[in-house]
Amino acid sequence: MRQFHEDVNTGNLPAYALIEPRMIFDHNDFHPPVGRIRENGVDGQEIYNGAVSDVRAGDALIHEIYSAIRTSTAEIGSNYLNTALLITFDEHGGTYDHVPPLEGTPPDGSGAGEMGFTFDRLGCRVPAVVVSAHTERGSVFSKPMHHGSLAATLSERFSFEPLTRRDNGAPTLFGAFNRKVPRHIADWPQTSPAYVPPNPEVGPHPADAAPDRPLSPPARGLIGLLIELFGTFEEKSHPPQPFGEAYRVLTKYGKGLFGPA
Repeated sequence: MRQFHEDVNTGNLPAYALIEPRMIFDHNDFHPPVGRIRENGVDGQEIYNGAVSDVRAGDALIHEIYSAIRTSTAEIGSNYLNTALLITFDEHGGTYDHVPPLEGTPPDGSGAGEMGFTFDRLGCRVPAVVVSAHTERGSVFSKPMHHGSLAATLSERFSFEPLTRRDNGAPTLFGAFNRKVPRHIADWPQTSPAYVPPNPEVGPHPADAAPDRPLSPPARGLIGLLIELFGTFEEKSHPPQPFGEAYRVLTKYGKGLFGPA
């Protein structure tokens, strides 16, 4: 994030940047709390992760990123006039959706997956927000899209081949830029995040302070993806469970993978 703010201030944002919230330690994602923290050592199940997650921290993260872009006025390079912010979510958060999922193109020809699912339909609708000086205030885009639309947009913008059949031909996001004259910064709303109390997780890194602390479900998923790509047979057969072991795997395979080493 320090690099992001420096690039925003100097007009040196890359052509495409991805900001991922913290989902393992010192959460600032939109996942709600899960379970109860043990009180007085006896009340409730002891939950290291999840129970201290606060959705308001995700709200504060969006405010931080949006405010930085809104006030970016570098004379050359990136600024609020030529930078678009796309806010996406990976799932619907459990909210009921009354619209039946649409048909979808399978990403490849590998056949059925778990429970016989052939990836030939989409899922529940998830929100996406476009923030740009070239997008009309209050615009609502109801054309069916899916996560492959982002990949299709990047393919068209940067002239690279589609990743799979799913995103090949998917509707792009270019229709969201529907203004002939860009909106001046004075017409951009100023946001104010909800109050976020201090996170009780802030402190020594859990790999040092509590190496035997169990991983949260999102953390297990992220480490599992890393092991699937780069891990040994033994690591895939017995994936790490506590923080200390997982952090060793992360530093072994992840250096430089998620940005500058």
